[in-house]
Amino acid sequence: MTVTRNIPIWLHDLQHGRRKAKERAFEAFLDAWHARLYRYIRRMMGNHEDAADVTQETLIQVYRSAERFEGRSAFSTWVYTIASRKALDALDKRNRHRTLEFDEAFAHAHTTLATDVLFTGDEIERRLHAAVVALPPRQRQVFTLRYFEALPFAAISEMTDLTEGSLKASYHHAVKKITQYVTLEA
Repeated sequence: MTVTRNIPIWLHDLQHGRRKAKERAFEAFLDAWHARLYRYIRRMMGNHEDAADVTQETLIQVYRSAERFEGRSAFSTWVYTIASRKALDALDKRNRHRTLEFDEAFAHAHTTLATDVLFTGDEIERRLHAAVVALPPRQRQVFTLRYFEALPFAAISEMTDLTEGSLKASYHHAVKKITQYVTLEA
């Protein structure tokens, strides 16, 4: 089954265009998606440097794979799937030799965000983002896609190949952990 809703006008040229048309289409894709992808990946990675690297890898993958997008899902679902896989792979590589308890991970992320010149939030936002970064990668992904990106569980399920029930459970556990740390006295 092909999904025809919300197909960007430039997608055809990105998939089938000649070099110049494909370049223009990719520029249109960047205009529409770069900031959104960077924000999502930044929330997943927790810092600018890693987020910039993973965002670049995601953009390259979309460019190289555009011809393979078949429309079985929404274009946004396809793009977020690529971004999620790239972010989870990067998190896996980064965390392979390091396991921190949630309290330690929160303290580390909170300190990192406090010194990050690109983070402009207040203390509550810093605590929220630090708590998100401290979550296990799958909970972080589900929470970020649902809370910040406002994606329905059905779309997240399509991206992750997890049931909506398990996604809702992951989201619920993430909300409980985050709430505990956001509401602590500073």
